[in-house]
Amino acid sequence: MKKNFLKKLGLKSNVRVLNNDTAAEFDDLHIIEAIVFASREPIHIEYLLTKISKSDRAYLHELMDKLRAHYDNRGVNFEYNDNYCVFKTSPMIKAALVDEFEETRDLSKAAKETLAIIAYHQPTTRSEIEEIRGVSSSKGSLDILLEYNWIEISGKKNVPGRPLVYRTTKKFLLDFNLGDINDLPNLSELRREGLLSGYEDNT
Repeated sequence: MKKNFLKKLGLKSNVRVLNNDTAAEFDDLHIIEAIVFASREPIHIEYLLTKISKSDRAYLHELMDKLRAHYDNRGVNFEYNDNYCVFKTSPMIKAALVDEFEETRDLSKAAKETLAIIAYHQPTTRSEIEEIRGVSSSKGSLDILLEYNWIEISGKKNVPGRPLVYRTTKKFLLDFNLGDINDLPNLSELRREGLLSGYEDNT
C-alpha cells in the first residue's frame, strides 16, 4: 500500500526489498537473539537449529558470529560455545554496576574443591563430597556455588534420609569455557593447582 500511495504522488519508495536468502538470514538472526535474550538459562545449540530456516550447524555458527560481533562493544555480550549460547553482562561495565550487585567473592579452597567434586562425580550428595574431601563441608560452600548458579539441586538420592543431590549447570560450562562436561581437565591438573591433593580416583 505504501508503494501505491507513493506512486500516485510520483515519489519513489525508500523501502529496500530483500531477496529471499537475505530475508531468511535477517529473520533467523532475530529469532536467535529473541530466544536467547528471553531465556534465564543458556540455550542449547540443538534447540536453535529447530527454530531457524536451515538445520545447519555451520550456518548457525555464522549467525552467532554475527551476533557476537554486533554485541562486542555493548553493555551485554553474546557468547557461545559448541553446545550453548547466552547473553552476559559486559566485563567493561563491571565498575558501573558495583552499586547494583554484591561484590563477587573469591571462592575459598573448600568451595573450589566442592565444585570440582560435584563436576567429576555428579550427581552427588553433601556426605559423598565430605567423604572424598576427607573433612566436613560447611553449608556455605554449597550456598555460594548455588548463588553463582554453577551447581543446582537435581533431586534426592534414593537412600535412607533422601539426601539432596547436586550437579553442575549450563552456566558452569559457559563460565568455565567448556563445551561439554567431558572437557574438564584431568585430576592431575587439579592437584597441580593444590586441589584434592589427598584424593585418589579409584573409578
